[in-house]
Amino acid sequence: MNTSIFPEKPRPAVVESVEGAAAAIEMSELKNKLALAALALVSAGNTAAQSEWSTDVSYLSYNESDERVSVSKAIWDLTRLNDENTTVVQLVYDTMSGASPTGAIRGSAGSVTFTGASGDTGTSAAGQGDPALTTFADVRTQVGASQDRVLSRRHTLSYGAVYSTESDYESFGGSVGIKRESATKNTAIDLGFATTFDTISRSFADSTPAPLSNTEVPRDFTEGERNTTDIALGLTQVVNKNTLAQLTFSLSQSQGYHTDPYKVISAADQNDRVLQTFTESRPESRQRASAYAKVVHQINDTRHSVHVGYRLYSDDWGIKSNTLEARYRHQLTRKQFIEPHVRFYQQSSADFYQRKLDVDDRLQVILPEDGFVSADYRLDEMSSFTVGAKYGKSLTSNAKIRFRIAYLQQEFSTAVFDTNEAVIVQTSFSYQF
Repeated sequence: MNTSIFPEKPRPAVVESVEGAAAAIEMSELKNKLALAALALVSAGNTAAQSEWSTDVSYLSYNESDERVSVSKAIWDLTRLNDENTTVVQLVYDTMSGASPTGAIRGSAGSVTFTGASGDTGTSAAGQGDPALTTFADVRTQVGASQDRVLSRRHTLSYGAVYSTESDYESFGGSVGIKRESATKNTAIDLGFATTFDTISRSFADSTPAPLSNTEVPRDFTEGERNTTDIALGLTQVVNKNTLAQLTFSLSQSQGYHTDPYKVISAADQNDRVLQTFTESRPESRQRASAYAKVVHQINDTRHSVHVGYRLYSDDWGIKSNTLEARYRHQLTRKQFIEPHVRFYQQSSADFYQRKLDVDDRLQVILPEDGFVSADYRLDEMSSFTVGAKYGKSLTSNAKIRFRIAYLQQEFSTAVFDTNEAVIVQTSFSYQF
């Protein structure tokens, strides 16, 4: 476990499936502060006698079927390694576009007033466009820096910072961790702490919609703010000369704005005739817990290896999930390998998830007693399956290329869009100098 590298935060508003896709194929003043921190980290360790530099450039394409979400991601890593420190600076640039489900149902009548993720506002009526989808286009830029510093023969300190921005989302975070190895180097314990500060709004507007407000009589609030704290404890154990095992426990607490400013929910009768549309509303806090176990085994007398991992997740929104993934790395030659992989994911729905709001005999909308409701299909009961492969080759002693391709299929229980498919392609080049 490397506690100094932040998991990349997915865009919360519209790129719903990118987090799962990345897992399936493996990956102002704040700007000035981070730039200074990055320069300081890069220059750290100059007193070392020798150092090695490496760079990794990667491009990822994620495309959902039916012209839904499309993402193009470019990643550049610069790493410096010497006897005392490992320093990493990373830049990420995303372009995102397509059509995202709003949460509205495809009713037989009625209309939906919505604000799109690109800032456009309009009305879709029955037979005039699809109120269940809204188009968007945006870009995201992220810069981060981290360092692992050797304190002693058995202790390593890790720390880092990351900043991410787009038209409706700004995030700044920092992390620190400590690793302690046993005298024999067979056992390592990691303890990490991270905190993130997010600002959420609608594109090109410094506001968010009032939760559970009627979209035909919009009420705006100021920008939403959310703070998240993460703690992780990991154990890595060398079982024998061929087997390595890892176990990680993590806890997360977030407080503040969790509602998606683009998601709505329809109020409809039993025939799905839409009567009104409301913005969604989510709790202002979320507690998460997960346990992850992984085993890597090198097959006897070969260079082939098997990687198997399992993750158990639960939160106080009522979502529980299980993730099982497996990879087999087959060494074709000394310089080439192929690595097929498969991933299964299953989750329960959130306690406040509903496909629509019901109405009574007088066609009055029945609002939730606790004030929380969402038709966001990401919160529905769902299962997904991912299959793919990775190919790698050493071009020279210092240069390597890698190619990945994966197919993702998701199925949802009651959501308006009950299936989703995506193809992910990634190519990478790394060079050591």
